[in-house]
Amino acid sequence: MLLQVILSGLATGSIYALVALGLALIYNTTEHVNFAQGEMSMVSAFIGFTFFHSAGFSLPVAFLLTLAVSAVLGIIVERLVIRPAMRAPHFNIFIITLGLSIVMKSLAGFVWSHDDFPYPSIFPNETITVGNATIDMISIGNIGTTVILMLMLFIFFKYTRYGTAMRAVSHSQNAALLMGISVKQSFSITWAISFLVAAVAGILMAPVVFLSTHMGMVVINGFAAAILGGWGSIPGSIIGGMLLGIIDNVAPLYLPSQIKNVVPFMVICIVLVIRPKGIMGIERLTKV
Repeated sequence: MLLQVILSGLATGSIYALVALGLALIYNTTEHVNFAQGEMSMVSAFIGFTFFHSAGFSLPVAFLLTLAVSAVLGIIVERLVIRPAMRAPHFNIFIITLGLSIVMKSLAGFVWSHDDFPYPSIFPNETITVGNATIDMISIGNIGTTVILMLMLFIFFKYTRYGTAMRAVSHSQNAALLMGISVKQSFSITWAISFLVAAVAGILMAPVVFLSTHMGMVVINGFAAAILGGWGSIPGSIIGGMLLGIIDNVAPLYLPSQIKNVVPFMVICIVLVIRPKGIMGIERLTKV
């Protein structure tokens, strides 16, 4: 039973990790917190549902089209909503992204309604046996997709020109400008990638929790995962998401079932008290 719950927790944690990763990408480049990350996943999932259910595309084609549209939406949001206020205080950007999340949820409800819809998975609905545990292929597919996406992002940031430029911007925007790097272009690419990662999270999450405009609440778990792993740390986001997923699934075995909804907040409070920088967080020193 424990092994099976842990495997299920890893599948859930992979979704938390993707949400935390999207938060970390934007924070590292712009030093801003994106409260609309959850709604980005929700809208992307609805777009994929439209491609499959209304337009009649196959699931793989609908998945790829959703990723492309989500990346474009990320660029549009950055250009029209975020860039005009880029020099504003961080609190202003936080309020803007909070308002963006409300607008996206309202528009999604207007276009697709606030009902719940069953969402098809790109993975077969079968089960396999691992030791004494039984795990479904959807959970394995979620974990595998997350791992593959992480490897692709690692290669992108490590070995490509744009990835190197984005790492330079995340380290110091002024130094990047002096080296001839376009900071604005890096911001656009960051939002495109973050929206794309959110799309993957939404497509993986919708078959598990049903497609609805309330899916965006997963951002709370994403924040908890990001804080647990270390705020702004990309590897920490992955570790934090996986650990939170395991804790989220194991806790009801030994504690009252109602504790499941409290776990993210408990994790945030405990980590902030014991180790504010998280598991893999790094203290950033500023010379005054």
